[in-house]
Amino acid sequence: MAYTIEELIIDDSFIAYCTQQSERDMAKWDDYLYHHPEELAVIGEARRSVLGLKYMLKKKQDELSANESLSEKYLSVADDDSAYRTGSKRARKKIWPWVAAATFALAIATTFIFNNLQKQAASAPFFVHTKPAGFDKSVTSPKGQIKIIWLPDSTRVTLNAGSFLGMDEAFGITNRTVYLDGEAFFEVAHDKHLPFIVDVSKYKVKAVGTKFNVKAYKSEFFSETALIEGKVQILIPGTVKDAVYKTLEINQKFVLKDSADNVAIQFPKETAIEPLGQTDLSTHTETAWMDNYLIFEEQTLEEIKNAIERKYNVSVTIADPEVSRYKYTANFRNETIEEVLKALQISYPFSYTKDENNIIIKK
Repeated sequence: MAYTIEELIIDDSFIAYCTQQSERDMAKWDDYLYHHPEELAVIGEARRSVLGLKYMLKKKQDELSANESLSEKYLSVADDDSAYRTGSKRARKKIWPWVAAATFALAIATTFIFNNLQKQAASAPFFVHTKPAGFDKSVTSPKGQIKIIWLPDSTRVTLNAGSFLGMDEAFGITNRTVYLDGEAFFEVAHDKHLPFIVDVSKYKVKAVGTKFNVKAYKSEFFSETALIEGKVQILIPGTVKDAVYKTLEINQKFVLKDSADNVAIQFPKETAIEPLGQTDLSTHTETAWMDNYLIFEEQTLEEIKNAIERKYNVSVTIADPEVSRYKYTANFRNETIEEVLKALQISYPFSYTKDENNIIIKK
């Protein structure tokens, strides 16, 4: 079934999908797009309309709160049609019919959408999240789950387990900036007038229309951006303006090794540009997680445990410092957590106990 934009923007289910406040509706429309990829342009335009109308209504309400007479000013014209004279009652002559009709239609549409958004938000607590200042919408992918998200600009995001993605109300309208704590693969919709920005706190990634992977968990002193298609720029945040540090080419990645979260980065001392990893699975190491792979390349057990915790939704404690320094190279896909641990024991012997979701590893 094909939908028109007019049908979509007044559909309760579609509004909930646009605002990502109902898992059921998100699954419904993701499935619809999967089976009807030819409708992507219509869906994208309708989403921008829904979020744009909500944003405009909020902005208008703020303006009206600041000045009760603002509505009269916007609907007034001068006697000679050459200038607005909002301070004079004599100057207010008439309201052009088309302006009044458009304003009325916009008010009706935005009020309807805003009411639906409020109703859905109250009944869908799943996406409630403590967000960084300045971000009004967010999605969290809990441990053990990978989520696929469609942003209002039609950008597709695959969000890895234990990750957070946030944005503000004006996303897709005045900016395309998202905040990431975790790992995500971005398939960015092209818009040369509004660049797509991924903010990972220590640096930013700027793209126009491309495919790239960003891994930047706040709990880890390591992050990377891997470019699969197109071109991206690595930006160093500045007090006045962000500076371009590096421009990545296809099959390159930017790597940051940060000693501590509260220590300023020393560019370029703690950074590097490296080729992407290639596995015998005919895929890049950096994006294999989207196919449910767990790949380690000369990584310590201390580093590996973070990925295991996210993938299997468990808590891992390494009781012996020597064991935490064991290094492994391996790849897993559909193995259980017990099978993974037993395979790791073959290279370096260790023992472990498992009590529900809690695992303790020792020598």
